Amino acid sequence: MTELLSYRTDGFVHFIGCGGAGTRPLMRIFHELGFTVSGSDLAESESLERLRGLGLKVFAGHDKTHLPTADGTKLLLVYSSAVTERNPELAEARRIGAQCIRRGEALGLLADLFPHVIAVSGSHGKTSVSAMIAHILKTAGLNPGYLIGADVVSWEDSGSAGGGKIFVCEADESDGTHTAIRSSVAVVTNIEDDHAWNFASPEILPENFRKFAFQGEKLVYTDAPPAETLFREHPDACAIPPGTVPDDPRFAAFGHYRRINAALALEAVARSGLLDRETALEALLSFPGVGRRLQIHCAGEKQLLIEDYAHHPTEIAASIRTLRELHPGKRLVVIFQPHRYARLKRYFREFVRELAAADAVFVTPVFAAWTETDSLDSKDLARAIGSRARTLNGSWEAMADEIFPLLRENDLVAVIGAGDVKEILPFLKEKIRRIPDLALVFAAGGSSRRFGNGDKLFAQLNGEPVFLHALRALLPCVRAGYAVMAVPETKRDKFIEALRQHFPEALKVLRFAPGGETRTQSVRNALAALPEDAEIVAVHDAARPLITAEALADCVRACRICGGAVSARRASDTIKETDDNGIVIRTLPRGNLWTVQTPQVFRLPLLRNACLAAEKQGGTFTDDASLVETFTRAKVHLVENRTENIKITYPGDLLFAEACLKERRGR
Repeated sequence: MTELLSYRTDGFVHFIGCGGAGTRPLMRIFHELGFTVSGSDLAESESLERLRGLGLKVFAGHDKTHLPTADGTKLLLVYSSAVTERNPELAEARRIGAQCIRRGEALGLLADLFPHVIAVSGSHGKTSVSAMIAHILKTAGLNPGYLIGADVVSWEDSGSAGGGKIFVCEADESDGTHTAIRSSVAVVTNIEDDHAWNFASPEILPENFRKFAFQGEKLVYTDAPPAETLFREHPDACAIPPGTVPDDPRFAAFGHYRRINAALALEAVARSGLLDRETALEALLSFPGVGRRLQIHCAGEKQLLIEDYAHHPTEIAASIRTLRELHPGKRLVVIFQPHRYARLKRYFREFVRELAAADAVFVTPVFAAWTETDSLDSKDLARAIGSRARTLNGSWEAMADEIFPLLRENDLVAVIGAGDVKEILPFLKEKIRRIPDLALVFAAGGSSRRFGNGDKLFAQLNGEPVFLHALRALLPCVRAGYAVMAVPETKRDKFIEALRQHFPEALKVLRFAPGGETRTQSVRNALAALPEDAEIVAVHDAARPLITAEALADCVRACRICGGAVSARRASDTIKETDDNGIVIRTLPRGNLWTVQTPQVFRLPLLRNACLAAEKQGGTFTDDASLVETFTRAKVHLVENRTENIKITYPGDLLFAEACLKERRGR
């Protein structure tokens, strides 16, 4: 520990591969603890931009001139296991006599700076378990430091120094560096021979786990081979039977293997003595999830798109079981990317067996990771699975183009793998979200009287005008030319200029119609500008920036049945009716009361006819559903929207909307 602290007082720490999921948060923690840090990675990425956002010096590309000093006695160089000895920065650091250590070894030195350490390792589940533990402690107000090997939904970053007293970390077994970590509580989720090919003999991997476990003052582990033998002599161990889940029905929504991870996390926190078990359990119920772990990316009208990080047969089996459990009745379509030729070859039969449990399988090219080819590849895997499997090739966009026509209504599409298969997600999302017979109308003619100074639609929300957020969420759901925004003629140029500056591609999709003196007139003008073959129309207030494509799809499904559907929330406040003087006449039972939002979705002829009737008969209507209810026989269905979807009315609403968007980030 003393040696590491010397670099904080008079030295530099340089990270090679600083854009990696485990190295970026490590660099951030060193920075927060007062070290002078810098770093480099192979290419530009969002990770590098996040580090630059902290004011840190990072480089895209590798060059010996990136080293912060030529004095090897003042330089600690940290490199990921993917970095080879040919790297010019590593080679130069060794030449000048700098101390060079792997990322996992640096994590071990860092952990020694904290009085209380909970370290999690294992062949599967360590990211989720460590994230759950950190979430419990954060929710309880203990301000832990943490390093998680993936983004946690709604967290600013996956690494933080916290208050400097407690540290929760994920310890990587793949390169053996988990043996560098000493802990107050060690957690071992499970042990398989995955990554055994990285070591000189198969005995080294389990022996590394044994060393990691015995460097923990206390130990929590899953009592299954070979752990039951390896850890038998630990002086303070808690063995949890395989498959143990929390004895609380509220965890049912976690799914199969998340419940198993939850049991380990709860036991680790309880054994740490930092929190009682009941407090930990209540905190864990609000766990938001980890990126790329059963993460829902898109709920379209017909298909659901989910991503999972599984890349080992055991993980695939758990993933498929959980997907079946959480989404019964759906046809399961798996898009799988084998991760490394060595793993595919070692577990080929197991991969065939587990993937065959899906209803349809698309296999992408192998994510090579250091080995370019081997005797078995993706074609062999698809052939062995049988007629329900096929291989994919080409760009990610081309692969999405090949998959989408083969999808059916009510399909659950699961993109599974640990490599770059996530790159197919944007192309699939674009296709799954799009509803061919849908048109959109954005009502953008509000007066902003209650907002104060300025037009609320142009108020800044996370760096962009309010109205743009709704467009970004919903425009991908329709074809070009099937979206119309009704705006006052005096403001049309202002809207167009804002789009050119922030969202120019929207101008290829969006049309404009003149706003009228009333909402009904504005909507009627927008309907007149729609293509004739549109069958369903959704009207949305541009002042509701938190809308989601999923909420729109829910309303479209209901509209196809009823003719009209409106996004709404059940009333949570007590509602009272008064006379003109504010005297209460009666209190309304709130069981059947709803607050109505947008989008409001209708069969297009229904809404057109209602607008024409309103024009002839007159009257004031606060929303489009009122028109349809008054002038047609359609029964409008209210569709509950459980996500926040407020209308910006007062300046303070912007702060709430910003908080909501920040929480959603990364989901």
